[in-house]
Amino acid sequence: MTQNAFILPSVHVVDPRSPFHGHSVDVFIKDGQIQAIDSPGTLHGAPEVDWAKGMMLSPGWIDSRARSGAPGHEERETYDSLAAAALRGGFTHVALMPSTHPVRDNRPAIEALPEFQHVVWIPVGALTQGLNGEKLAELADMRAAGALAFSDDKHPVDRPHTLQLALEYAQGLDARVWSFPMERNLCPTGVAHEGLSALKSGMAPIPALAETIRVQRDLAIAEYAGGGLHLSGLSCAESVEMVREAKARGLDVSADVAIANMVGTDSDIESYDTAVKLMPPLRGSIDQQALWEGILDGTIDLIVSDHDPMDHELKNCEWGSASFGAATIEQCFSWYCAVRSDRPALEAWVEAVAHRPRTLFGLGSVTVNIGSPADFTLFNVDGEQSGTASLGVNVPSWPRQGCAVGTILDEEVSAC
Repeated sequence: MTQNAFILPSVHVVDPRSPFHGHSVDVFIKDGQIQAIDSPGTLHGAPEVDWAKGMMLSPGWIDSRARSGAPGHEERETYDSLAAAALRGGFTHVALMPSTHPVRDNRPAIEALPEFQHVVWIPVGALTQGLNGEKLAELADMRAAGALAFSDDKHPVDRPHTLQLALEYAQGLDARVWSFPMERNLCPTGVAHEGLSALKSGMAPIPALAETIRVQRDLAIAEYAGGGLHLSGLSCAESVEMVREAKARGLDVSADVAIANMVGTDSDIESYDTAVKLMPPLRGSIDQQALWEGILDGTIDLIVSDHDPMDHELKNCEWGSASFGAATIEQCFSWYCAVRSDRPALEAWVEAVAHRPRTLFGLGSVTVNIGSPADFTLFNVDGEQSGTASLGVNVPSWPRQGCAVGTILDEEVSAC
């Protein structure tokens, strides 16, 4: 619903960068901007958004890594269903990976993204033509068309020289290069984390080494070439420590973790539920703890849904034949809260899905403060989510607690 002026009554601010952090306030928004913030019950002159009363308020959440079936596989997800699912997940922005059919590796493909009132797509262009890891794609043209980063999604850049050239070239475009660190030659048939659960289940292993050897390589290339490197999909404790050390040395490196790796462990695969057949795989509890520590101390910059919706044909089969991936964009926050919903965890969540993504993508700052653009998410850590909008059938069955309640984007007021 479009509203020019409205009041969010008695909302509890969760925004570490706001002077109102931790306070309950009324927020008056007009013409797509916060005009006033005051004590509950003191602001008047506009209608109240009733369903927002008593909810938590933060800058709008950004899902920095998600996929749509469109174009090419609309049976998995359409733009419409993804936009609806993003709203239910509390996201006002969604970064779309380029692994579509055809690949989003040129300017027309970037420009073809449809517009929605309640969600903004962040175009991520392919790093190489056809995601083949060889010749660089039309990076400058895609950047001019609005691409804010470049990635081959989960197609690792195998050639070191290609990654070097990409980092050097992207510096002049003020865009980051995203790399998925996975040495598939170490696990060509791997389908699960190398551990006791894979051994008991008879599944081919994916060792932590397959990730850490690429993290080490990519950091070395970035140190040599310069430019901004983003390591996408960390899952191992050793990877977190290498990124921590690289940042301490002043290297321009960032990283993300998928929500699945924060809430699930490799013991989940013993159910043979193909919804938890993921890439990177669910790791052990020590790795999971390291990922949480990385988010809480800022070593890992972003939490991403890694939304990858599938249809029955791809997932309703035996484990070895099933595709990797899970539909996650709607449940991301609920899973997170089911593990931790204390104040430090909520502050870390807001940093990882609201503030740092805006920095890495070069978007404007948003805070709960007078003069800020209207781009906010309302949520309830004790709420309950029901139903689904995504077409993806591959939703893991982890415990849930809390939910997004609605979003504010410019003058668009949307209840989840």
